[in-house]
Amino acid sequence: MPGFWGHTTANAVVLVGTTMVMRWQGWSWQDVMAVDAGIAVATFVLSPDMDLFRSESIKGWGVLRYLWLPYAKLAKHRDRLHLPVAGTLVRWLYVMAILALFVILFRFWFRRIGLQVSFDFAGDADDIIYNALYIVDVFIGAVIADTTHYLLDVASTRLKRLIPRRYRERYERYAQRHRERDRGPLRGSEWNLQGEER
Repeated sequence: MPGFWGHTTANAVVLVGTTMVMRWQGWSWQDVMAVDAGIAVATFVLSPDMDLFRSESIKGWGVLRYLWLPYAKLAKHRDRLHLPVAGTLVRWLYVMAILALFVILFRFWFRRIGLQVSFDFAGDADDIIYNALYIVDVFIGAVIADTTHYLLDVASTRLKRLIPRRYRERYERYAQRHRERDRGPLRGSEWNLQGEER
């Protein structure tokens, strides 16, 4: 598995390449920036590795990382939710459900203390559709980043299988010793036979 920095480097290259291709095809800067924002969000905030509770992506959430504990418990690493599009959609819907829950709780709390908060969505239908298309652009960028992540995982797994088993086992012991030295020992459920985080 390439790890956080391997995926981040690959997605940075994809971001630059996507920006160049989109500008060459005549996309507006607003659309390009929306797609680039989606790539950045899927790299640092909503990575496919959100199913690993000790991953760098989840650690970036700070205390809020515990909101991802149910997702990490229910989703197996590199399962169907690791796939592009489907996994991307599920992670985004998960975040929207959390945000909706917070909005409902705050509205209820504000009503209890006597504050009236209203959300006014009045506006021209054309403006709503125009702004919704930017959300589609952000989602497209996230799918591009998740696809890169997935392809890198598949390629690295296939390359590892080309290495003779005795060398892989030696490397796994070496990697585990260094990981334990740097971060403390991993529990048995967090280390599989290939020496990868689950």
